[in-house]
Amino acid sequence: QLDVIERALMLWSNERDVVLSPFMGIGSEGYVSIKENRKFIGIELKESYFNVAVNNLKLAEQEKGNELLFD
Repeated sequence: QLDVIERALMLWSNERDVVLSPFMGIGSEGYVSIKENRKFIGIELKESYFNVAVNNLKLAEQEKGNELLFD
């Protein structure tokens, strides 16, 4: 569902805006936010989901860094 999240972010936010996800889950909104030059704040109570989200957000940062190297 990342394409749906990306479309929503493009319609309702600008680059460098802060995106809040009060029910972060595995961090899909954060992943897309980072890739689309937004800042992200996520809240998740379930530790296992939080840990997966942290890994996904780190992956987005790494991928974003790689894009900058080859653009």
